[in-house]
Amino acid sequence: MIVDMSSLLKDIKKQIKAECKRSGVRKDIMKRILCVDRLLEFTIFLKGNIFKAYRSQHNNVLGPYKGGVRFCKDVARDEVKALSMMMTLKCALLNIPFGGAKGGVAVNPEKLSWEEKEEVSRGFVRGASPILGPDVDIPAPDINTNEEVMAVMADEYSKITGRLSPGSFTGNTLERGGIEGRKEATGYGGAVILEELCNLEGLNGATVAIQGFGNVGSNFAFFASEKNCKIVAISEKKEGVVAKEGLSVKDVWDYKKKTGKICVAGENKDDILEMDVDILVLAATEGVIHKKNVEKVRAKHIISIANGPVTRKAEKFLRKKGVIVVPDILASAGGVIASYCEWKKAKKEEDFSKEKVFSFISQRMKEVFREIYQNKKERTLSETALSISLHRLEKAMLDKENKMR
Repeated sequence: MIVDMSSLLKDIKKQIKAECKRSGVRKDIMKRILCVDRLLEFTIFLKGNIFKAYRSQHNNVLGPYKGGVRFCKDVARDEVKALSMMMTLKCALLNIPFGGAKGGVAVNPEKLSWEEKEEVSRGFVRGASPILGPDVDIPAPDINTNEEVMAVMADEYSKITGRLSPGSFTGNTLERGGIEGRKEATGYGGAVILEELCNLEGLNGATVAIQGFGNVGSNFAFFASEKNCKIVAISEKKEGVVAKEGLSVKDVWDYKKKTGKICVAGENKDDILEMDVDILVLAATEGVIHKKNVEKVRAKHIISIANGPVTRKAEKFLRKKGVIVVPDILASAGGVIASYCEWKKAKKEEDFSKEKVFSFISQRMKEVFREIYQNKKERTLSETALSISLHRLEKAMLDKENKMR
């Protein structure tokens, strides 16, 4: 069961309301955070087909709107609204000067040729261009989009504006101003969190199961395999591979590139969520652990790299069992940190090598994780992280109001 996106939006709003009330965030500030600044909805026409497209801009008090663009057949307005809110909270938590946005096109990319996908990409930019810009709203890759798609979008934006516009999109190819390490950044950041969690919880040689083996999950697996842990299971969609003695990530990846599947050795397992492991890593999609299956979860701890993979009620249940759930707004933050580095480089404010990008990600994520971990007390990490984010947003909004007086 996957939660529908309207449920995800309701869940996020409930969390924000509850945390604002608990931690004393002003009601007027809370009301502003619960609303998106702008939701653009438009259509893209392609060979007689009509695709709905969206761009949600949640809040820009910290800086330009920032967020990915996904191509998925079920993309809907509540989904992009919810994910734009999560991006605002993520940037506030990590002290990155961006606001939150998210975009998407309701299209099945598997049924598109590259030429058709390119036209959809250009159609998205044509529809959203009035509200985009390097100091306004900066899209990036997301589900079923990549650096090639960003290059097409950046090209279309330049055609529309009549000028080159560095920093208008991140996640670009190196030829168009991208940076080394951006593609691996989200997975790398998740591995940084894995290492810190193991250090703080004293988990030497931890066993790890990974749900999701796309760009994020596979890069996480490669970086995690270099840590002091053992990856014993990997799943993607309905396929899975398990090996108690540990998996070779390279073998699984090579097999997937050759066959499109990940079953290479060991015992196949459809439901990785019920495995008895030290750490379960969720790098697939939203709402995979919820009230109907949470009692079957046997992992000691969970790292949420996907957006909203554990519902609020499920996380509270897990906390009572002593399970630490590292929230997505932290565990998945490597991508937006790298995007910030790419943006600064594009604007010629600072240069970044791959090593410098990874160092910045590691330092920032470790600092924030320790801050959350040390302040959690009897609360979940998600509640603690949310409290920090909300207070930072409140301070920024009040500071802005005072400057305008």
